[in-house]
Amino acid sequence: VVAMVVLWVYAFFLAPSGNPDRLEDRSWPAAAEARCLAARAAIAELTPAARATDVATRADDIDLATDVVVNLVADLGQLSGGTADDHVMIEKWLADWDVYIGDRRHHAVRLRLEGDVRPLLTALPSGSGSFVKRMNGFARVNDMEACLDPGDM
Repeated sequence: VVAMVVLWVYAFFLAPSGNPDRLEDRSWPAAAEARCLAARAAIAELTPAARATDVATRADDIDLATDVVVNLVADLGQLSGGTADDHVMIEKWLADWDVYIGDRRHHAVRLRLEGDVRPLLTALPSGSGSFVKRMNGFARVNDMEACLDPGDM
């Protein structure tokens, strides 16, 4: 009985609350959001891949937008701020972006070789979703809506 009381006291009053993926230093997500907004603006200036008149042009448009994403991820990797724990999570998030960039590049190649195909997104090793889903979840938890995947494929 005493153990149950101790457990409930810990659970309600002492245990840390909130999402474990939420960054402690809120300055990092604010800086990242600004950079993601700039990248979204750069992608918006490009011809949307969906409006391409043929698959080769669509592949070229995806490659151009992917170049913007590559630069964004490199820029995010250089941001200062954040705690040591934050940096561990940020590095994992940026690694997910790297997988997504590979998926984008692969899709552009498939468009050129196979014609009008749907994008294939790499699944998580657990099979419980894609890297994009996890990547977007981290962005949402940290109030970085502009840092969701561009959704342009």
